[in-house]
Amino acid sequence: MRLNLDPMFLLILSWISRFEPLTLIDVFKADNQASGHSLNCKAKGPLILLLGCLVGFLNLHSLLAAQGDADVPQPSPSSRHTEKVKAVREGSYDLVLIGDSITHCLGELDGKYAPFKAVWDQVFAPLKAINLGFNGYRTEQILWNLENGQLDFHESPKAFMLLIGTNNTDDRHFATTHTAEAIFRGTQAIVDLILKRHPTSRVLVMRIFPRGGDGQEGISPPIFHASPQCLRTCQEAGDMTRKLADGKRIFWMDMNDLFLTEQGQVDAELLWDLLHPSQKGAMLWAQSVEPTLKALITGQPTEAIQVLRRSPIE
Repeated sequence: MRLNLDPMFLLILSWISRFEPLTLIDVFKADNQASGHSLNCKAKGPLILLLGCLVGFLNLHSLLAAQGDADVPQPSPSSRHTEKVKAVREGSYDLVLIGDSITHCLGELDGKYAPFKAVWDQVFAPLKAINLGFNGYRTEQILWNLENGQLDFHESPKAFMLLIGTNNTDDRHFATTHTAEAIFRGTQAIVDLILKRHPTSRVLVMRIFPRGGDGQEGISPPIFHASPQCLRTCQEAGDMTRKLADGKRIFWMDMNDLFLTEQGQVDAELLWDLLHPSQKGAMLWAQSVEPTLKALITGQPTEAIQVLRRSPIE
């Protein structure tokens, strides 16, 4: 919870500063005896009242500042959460995937995503993984999930893979959005919470995947065209999360170039609605990250920062 010094707060401080400095004992002394910090009785009453109002104002201000922050847990109970908490507490896992719908679709969404279970079965199931992806979730909701049972493993997993933040930028499907700095703080809060609960685990932070703008075409409706601001924030937040990597417990991977054409636009064969991977894109993601996940699980040396590039076309 953070407190921002807005104009109203500064105005109150400037009003108080007109008085000579007082200690709390000076303010609340019942008699009118002079002291080194004397203030006449007429001034004490209004100042005491003002200080009381200021305390209330600061408390209210703090609460308002916290609501909707990317690094403040947002209660998000659901039947999926209940099921996943049960699985976490009763199972044994080496790998935990945490994220939004991009992660959720890896074997746990129906409809056009049902075939994606083949990706899960081929790559992630052999790694003893659990899918904690939640459709439509943002950093603040993931934090609530983790604080409310989804980290209750009886034995610490060897590795976590985190991909989160794109929904925090989406000004066309969410009433509020966050800045790149706020998304970074939210991502950092998730990583910090994971390592606080499981200090022997290792965390791979994926850079936020690319999105397609208004000038691009998807092939699998509904198409999620991103606004220019959304695209900028995704880019900036993705850059910032690189700073989390320490090469010891936290690692960072940027594989976005693999999802782009030579012209730098989203390849609709891989991100078919300009946001979520197609089955081909999901398999590309899984196979690209698999060697790093295996290294993290087995405790092998791993580069702190990895940037994957497309092979040049000859």
